This record gives sequence, C-alpha cells and structure tokens, in this order.
Amino acid sequence: MKPITTAILATLVLIGFHTGCERHPASQTIPGYAEKLKQAEEKAEKKASHSERTDASAPTYFPPKQN
Repeated sequence: MKPITTAILATLVLIGFHTGCERHPASQTIPGYAEKLKQAEEKAEKKASHSERTDASAPTYFPPKQN
C-alpha cells in the first residue's frame, strides 16, 4: 500500500509542477500565414457585401393556411 501511495503522491507533485509548452499564434510560427489569413478575410468581406439572387419560383415548404 505504501508504494502505491508514494507513486500517487509523486504523480500529483509532478502534475503540480508541470509546465506546458507555450502556444504561439500561427501568424508568428507559420511563414505566410498572416498574408493568407488577410486574403481570406478580404474575400469573405467582398462576398458578404454582395447580395444573393432570389428565385421567384422557390419551392414552398409549408402548405397555405386554411381558416
């Protein structure tokens, strides 16, 4: 029982002192990522500024109301 308790205690201590790796944004670590992201944002902005065409003969999903 004592070795198990010691192992559990050692594991908890190691978890307490564990320092993970740092996370860096992709724009800093991947060459060309910032430019690619900027182009994608510009394309999305351009697409969002244009309205879509509507179909005059669109399908009806609900039957007409009957009173």
